Amino acid sequence: MKRRNLLLTLAAATVLSEGLLGHAAQAASPEAKFAVLSLIGDSINVVTFQTTVGSKLDRNIKQSAAIPDAPFDITALRTIQASVKELKGPGEVLLYRSPSIDLFGDPWALFDGTKLLLPPNLVEAMKKDGASHLLLLTRNRQDAKLATTQGAVGSGRLEGIGFYIDRQKRMYNTDTLESGQGFLAPYTYLQLSLVDLSNAQVLQQQTISSSQTIGSARSKDGFDPWQALSPEDKVDTLERMIEKELRQAVPALIGPK
Repeated sequence: MKRRNLLLTLAAATVLSEGLLGHAAQAASPEAKFAVLSLIGDSINVVTFQTTVGSKLDRNIKQSAAIPDAPFDITALRTIQASVKELKGPGEVLLYRSPSIDLFGDPWALFDGTKLLLPPNLVEAMKKDGASHLLLLTRNRQDAKLATTQGAVGSGRLEGIGFYIDRQKRMYNTDTLESGQGFLAPYTYLQLSLVDLSNAQVLQQQTISSSQTIGSARSKDGFDPWQALSPEDKVDTLERMIEKELRQAVPALIGPK
């Protein structure tokens, strides 16, 4: 199945840690200040638009497929690590990941107001490794507002990372002059939180809502929007979007004010 092949065809990536707590990417040192935990990347969502009549309910078709080795989490961890070092110098940044975000449950259940509710043993491990603050990347859920040259489009709610498919809307790109019926929209709906590990207080958060639309005219047959990007291009596009957004989000949280 082509869709599953996309999710399995990923560039090789170094596993940064194993198990729930994982291991620090390098030996802990007194200069270490930031721990980073990413909980976004063990699945991709594919949302297909469905026409509804007389209802405001989200009736889009939603599918999700697991991704081996959470490559998007690894991309996020490395990007955040590089951004922190650019801002704070070459001190150690401690990287953590989970074999499954299901171990943490619903991302909204991790927050009680301004309090982070991570497992106590995980927080203690981070502090023992020398971290004073945590940068936590989680999925976010928002209304579909997908960027086009003519304004935002889309319906229903989107979450995490994935692709939105509309096979009905007539599209016209004012930049390329391409036109056709339907589009494919890769998206990243995420949230980056800065947490004080001494008291589990959420100090600041940055909401990430990034998308782009690609018309069906880009597909091989000129009709099927899912074919507008090859499997490799789908993966590369999501990785570039994650990197770009985190390069902006990290300085907004920990950079000079």
